[in-house]
Amino acid sequence: MSEQQGQKPFKPSGLIEFEFTDVGTARREADKPAAVVAIEKLMPGYWEEHRRPLTPADRALTGKGIDWMLGLPSNARPKALCEQHPRIANHLADNWDNPRDTQLVLMRLLADERGHRKGFSLQIEQEIGRLAAYVQSLLEVAPTEPAGL
Repeated sequence: MSEQQGQKPFKPSGLIEFEFTDVGTARREADKPAAVVAIEKLMPGYWEEHRRPLTPADRALTGKGIDWMLGLPSNARPKALCEQHPRIANHLADNWDNPRDTQLVLMRLLADERGHRKGFSLQIEQEIGRLAAYVQSLLEVAPTEPAGL
């Protein structure tokens, strides 16, 4: 339909990040063998091209991030992580309501799944480890669902 027939042209709101593509390109990407995709992810520059642009919330802790950190026990607060990598801290704060997902995120931060990563300093690795231990303690005392009959 044309704009004259009542349909307005699409204007993204900016709330959801996506890229325009056509069906053929999307199908070729979806049909790539897993081994090819894994190798592409190891190539230099791959992640720089695929990482979303930085936002203001990536450069400093958000209010939610500050509240999250202050709500943690003092021995689990990742102070250096919040100072040096606020993007990660804000992501953890946004997803803190789901301890299982948070645990997975923390484990993935400690593991090099992409290859050739610089890695975190020892101090930040230790903070992530303490935070992961704290999340594990939350999971161990969390009530479990009764088994279905």
